[in-house]
Amino acid sequence: MSDLQITVKPLPFLRLAALTETVGSQPEVAAKVGPMFDRVADVIVASGGEPGLPVAEYDMNKHGVRIRVGFTYDGPAIEGVDILELPAVESAVTGTHLGAMSTIDQSWHEIQQAIDERGAQPQGACREVYLDSESDDQSTWVTELQQPITERSED
Repeated sequence: MSDLQITVKPLPFLRLAALTETVGSQPEVAAKVGPMFDRVADVIVASGGEPGLPVAEYDMNKHGVRIRVGFTYDGPAIEGVDILELPAVESAVTGTHLGAMSTIDQSWHEIQQAIDERGAQPQGACREVYLDSESDDQSTWVTELQQPITERSED
């Protein structure tokens, strides 16, 4: 078991400059995310802007995994990226993953266990907010995992 601190909290509205791609299965995601972040950052910088906080949103469905990758952004529209609005969420199970992306699946498993223990259900796309990901050494990275939930209704 890791030292993942699980909390339940609301999530704020986020406005992102982002790109969206769909892959056929979960194992294909990792190869897409880094290059997508690089492309979005390049477009923002070329427009004279500064990339904000990096955020990825993942939505798994019968067609595969929709990946949305971008940076918080307050400016005008930019050619080459989409401006997306992620709505505020009333309740999400969150945890802070410390370290490399190669071990993030374990942290996501713990998030799912916490949801199950609450008797809640995942609701919609999950988010990863990269609080500290500047270093080439991923062992120092800090990533908040966020899964919106629907609480079990009491009868």
